[in-house]
Amino acid sequence: MKKIFIISAVALAVLTGCASERVTSTDMQSVQQQVQGQVLVSPNDTRAYKILTLPNKMEVILVSDPAAKKSAAALSVGVGLLQDPMSQQGMAHYLEHMLFLGTERYPDTKGYSEFMTANGGAQNAYTWLDITNYMFKVNNGAYDEALDRFSDFFKAPKLYPEYTDKEKNAVNAEWSMRREMDFFGQYNLSRSMMGSHPANRFLIGNLETLGDKENSKLHPQTVDFYNQYYSANIMKVALLSNLPLNEMEQLAVKHFSSIKNKNIASPKVTAKLDVSKLGGKRIHYVPNEDVKQLRLDFTITNNSEQFAVKPNEFLTYLLGSEMPGAPAQQLKAMGLISGLNASADPGLYGNYGSFSIDIDLTDAGMQNREGIVATIMQYLDLVKQQGVDNKYFSEIQTSLNNRFRFLEKGDEFGYVSNLAAAMQNVPARNAVNAPFYYQRFDGKAINEVLQQLTPEHLRIWYISKQEPHDSSLHFYDGKYKIADISLEERQSWQQSPKLALNLPAVNRLLPEKFDLVAAVAQSKPELVLQKDGISAWLYPSQLFASQPRGVLEILFNTNVAQHDIDAKVLQSLWYDLYNLQQSALATEAGIAGMSMGLTPRNGMALTIGGFTDKQPQLLQQALAGLTVSADQQSFAQAKDRYIRGLQNQGKQFPYAQAFGTFSALVTDGDYERAQLIAAANKLTEADLQRFISNTLSNNQLRIFAFGNYDKAMIEQVAAEIKQALPAQRAEQPYSRTVYWQPTVGETLVVQKDIDVADVALVDVHMHPEPSYTQLARATILKSHFSNVAFDKLRTEEQLAYAVGGTAMQLEDYVGFAMFIQTPVKGVADIQARFDKFKQEYVTALNELTEEAFAQLKASTLVSLNEPAKNLQGEVRPIISDWYRENFNFDSKQQLIAAVEQVTLADVKAFYNETMLNSKAPRISIQMRGTSFRDQPFANLPGQKIITDVAQFHQQMKKQ
Repeated sequence: MKKIFIISAVALAVLTGCASERVTSTDMQSVQQQVQGQVLVSPNDTRAYKILTLPNKMEVILVSDPAAKKSAAALSVGVGLLQDPMSQQGMAHYLEHMLFLGTERYPDTKGYSEFMTANGGAQNAYTWLDITNYMFKVNNGAYDEALDRFSDFFKAPKLYPEYTDKEKNAVNAEWSMRREMDFFGQYNLSRSMMGSHPANRFLIGNLETLGDKENSKLHPQTVDFYNQYYSANIMKVALLSNLPLNEMEQLAVKHFSSIKNKNIASPKVTAKLDVSKLGGKRIHYVPNEDVKQLRLDFTITNNSEQFAVKPNEFLTYLLGSEMPGAPAQQLKAMGLISGLNASADPGLYGNYGSFSIDIDLTDAGMQNREGIVATIMQYLDLVKQQGVDNKYFSEIQTSLNNRFRFLEKGDEFGYVSNLAAAMQNVPARNAVNAPFYYQRFDGKAINEVLQQLTPEHLRIWYISKQEPHDSSLHFYDGKYKIADISLEERQSWQQSPKLALNLPAVNRLLPEKFDLVAAVAQSKPELVLQKDGISAWLYPSQLFASQPRGVLEILFNTNVAQHDIDAKVLQSLWYDLYNLQQSALATEAGIAGMSMGLTPRNGMALTIGGFTDKQPQLLQQALAGLTVSADQQSFAQAKDRYIRGLQNQGKQFPYAQAFGTFSALVTDGDYERAQLIAAANKLTEADLQRFISNTLSNNQLRIFAFGNYDKAMIEQVAAEIKQALPAQRAEQPYSRTVYWQPTVGETLVVQKDIDVADVALVDVHMHPEPSYTQLARATILKSHFSNVAFDKLRTEEQLAYAVGGTAMQLEDYVGFAMFIQTPVKGVADIQARFDKFKQEYVTALNELTEEAFAQLKASTLVSLNEPAKNLQGEVRPIISDWYRENFNFDSKQQLIAAVEQVTLADVKAFYNETMLNSKAPRISIQMRGTSFRDQPFANLPGQKIITDVAQFHQQMKKQ
């Protein structure tokens, strides 16, 4: 369910981040080489594993977890977009869609989704260059039938020809959602420069590329594609359930051994790129978002098979370093850049990949791009000369080792998906440990990559709104110009560096011990300290006491930003400058398995997370930087980033913009984008210094500590915080987020023209009664409603790719919403279809039997009662209650108790009292895209159109 109230950074803290213990290579091997049924897994993983090869040559990983409340499966096929016929580009993706629409034994096109909904399930699939991956999770009791339905996709799919046009439209809608995304435009342009290489093709598919053409008919070719490539010997399966391994093995044999093995060779791309024609280019790219970026993009040979010696990771570690003397640190200090990230994707083009250095520029950096490129290339020469050093291997190995040693569980759905994908690229025994396994230092492998990081392999991207351009992309919204990099510029890279460049120093924050505090049984967090104007709550993990990790949320609570637009803007500028100035510390902490950051809340929240051994040192340094230094240039740069960030919100997915607009409307203290920009433009660095001083001197200071801490440690944290704050500090009343009070008969409407093509609509009907009873009813309703809406509006009518229903919680109130993003109809037409569907759904709801409802309710309770799988999952509902001052910390328990009492009649009553109630409080958010400017917005009976949220909040009735 989408919750509108604030969720703390604690829930997002990197509790599972990589960290390091100083151990020898031998120690590392002993940690890594825990073998569970041939699979190399973390010592923290108590599940049982087994690898099977079925008679049809299909490889299977079994994961038995007696604690699992849901079972899951994934099947990956080693074929993808690179195998699309050029006459039907996007076919692999289109086929992925078609497989969900019925099989010989289960011919109903909506049968699979209905089964999953009734049994607490979820299903999805994705297609990429060399893989198509299908996955689901479901209640344990339904696993056998779920596997039967799922496996039939790969035995006898119906591939109904009458659904050809419908699924073409679904693929087209998915493309339409992404056509304004700069990543896809740049990726398309990058591949278009590769001539006849198979990577040079349109990947997603749309109505232009998919369809009947001369000598190419879509449906027969799709059937041929399936028959050619969907072979058991290039499929990989991952199964996870609470069953013992022997029973899981029986299920694997039962459901997957009859999938036909066609003994095909695994599809591989072997075409050679002429790097001399591809490299040595400068690409000027005009993006949709207002960004100022520079990218050094080296084309490299795919070296994914070297996962155990990690040459790419070694080099990205050095090139992305923010240690003193590294380019990132020096260029930031000069005010030329605000961010630098080095990354590698060795399979980005199939048998070739990319090694890239991505840089966010300031206006000063925009004027010095050639100099920045020269600095990076000169540093790269330093790495080639001195950087291939075993000491960096030891540090990276230690960091990965610690992360793997304390690896936590994730959601079953994502886990089996990742396993099935990994098995396509690495031996099955390494499917779990491959990202963490650093077997040995291999200077030869590192140098092989370095030999490709040359001007001949380099494309330099200049990305900004100001770039010259002479061409436009065909399938995406983007303009560009390609030019040769001059010999003069290349020669400048060979000159002596103008900056004193240094390779990284040793990480100071790597943990040296993993001591655990004594386990304490607590039913809820306890207030353990109230002293010197500081209150602290402590909650040791009740589920993962063996984890030497924790998270501190330090909240400087004020209500100033709720009533003052300048304060709201200054909070964001403080956040920007603090995290920029502390990025070197944050990067060092991240390598050591910790995280840190400052975030606007009701006030500001400083979050420290990860391994607790060196957290005191990290906290001390993080507190010392709270009062940021900002001269005129750095403050102007922060304002520029803030304003561009606001403007770029208008380039988001329309449905995301619609939900964001809903949140702004119902949350007191928000403003229109133009008002925030105007406020930012008039602020000065002196305003920021006064705001920081005032916030640190006047607040309600609260600490929430979760994980590996005891009371004495929290007292030390409080003392450290007190020492860092002004001696004179005035304690303020606690301020919570304030929300709109739904009022019977009130209909609020927001109508906006947006700068992207599609239409989005969010239509919310609130229940007038605040209670967990109504939340429970909405929680059960949403999966059934969404499934019916998806089948009717997406599958049958092809109105959208993103469509459904969801419960909307506003503090004590709850409502229900329909949402859509569509490239097909205008706002008024979609609203009319929504209104009609609301009546049509009554029939589906009335057809729901008591037996089917009981199953739906039981599935909801299974999901709600699932124990947390990791620290983040455990703390998420607790920190939410802490922010809301529910010190009973029982919101989840209250919801579960309420769901247990819900009847089918209750759900019908809730639907009637919201979606069918003309007097129910209602909010309609209408986003009209550029393709529908000539079509009207939707007008609702008794509507109040809101054009200024700040003005509305002044007279809004509040909870």
